[in-house]
Amino acid sequence: MSGRIVLAREDEVEIWLGFARQVWSSDAERLRTGFLNHQFPYEFLYWKAGEALAWLSLSIRKEYVEGCSSLPIAYLEGIAVLPHARKQGIAGELLTFAKRWAKEQGCSQLASDCALENNSSQEFHRKIGFREVGRSIHYIVEI
Repeated sequence: MSGRIVLAREDEVEIWLGFARQVWSSDAERLRTGFLNHQFPYEFLYWKAGEALAWLSLSIRKEYVEGCSSLPIAYLEGIAVLPHARKQGIAGELLTFAKRWAKEQGCSQLASDCALENNSSQEFHRKIGFREVGRSIHYIVEI
């Protein structure tokens, strides 16, 4: 039996934050404030038997995304499954949901990214059907 995937509510901010902090390095207060100020409008929780087992963060990007051929682009910003719920097909359910959601938003592609050194995320992306389209390293100099 699959779970329920629903938009995260404001009163679930701490649950959402627990998942988001597994993926994003921003400090907790900045994330919490951003969520409560609706800076993350497409945040979903996966519920089963009364427990939030996973989280999915999506966005719509209207600017160029490497490897994509059309705009707008649905973007997988983050995904996390609780350790005890892994290897049960939840990530696959979330990806199916994300693809359907993207089509409903008028998108024909779903993109994502991860850090070059994040081998587990790279493996995850390949396993659920993403194909790599490029690599980049970013630089900055103080002036």
